[in-house]
Amino acid sequence: MDSFLELFCVVCLSMPHPQMSRPVGDIRYTHERLSRGAHLLRLSTTDFIADSDAWRERRLYTFASDYAAQTCAGPYKLGEATRPSWPKVRPVYAKQYLFSCAPLAVLKKHAS
Repeated sequence: MDSFLELFCVVCLSMPHPQMSRPVGDIRYTHERLSRGAHLLRLSTTDFIADSDAWRERRLYTFASDYAAQTCAGPYKLGEATRPSWPKVRPVYAKQYLFSCAPLAVLKKHAS
């Protein structure tokens, strides 16, 4: 029976654990590395007394842009991760962004 419990424990340790969001000011985020150098950034925010969708979207985009700049330490491409089939939700409290860092070959090409 002990060997069965040890096997069960090894299986539990090898399973991925859910990623918890991290708070930064009024924004909570998770960051995932995807294949081919892409990154997924999931953001959510709270509502202030005098807040609008445009302000929340601006705060989320600014956070995503700053996060991508710090992660890449150089040029990056940032875009919203939305699908046309997703419904338009208002008010906006969450967004997803995809970003990728520019490869070194591109950097060397622009430097010369």
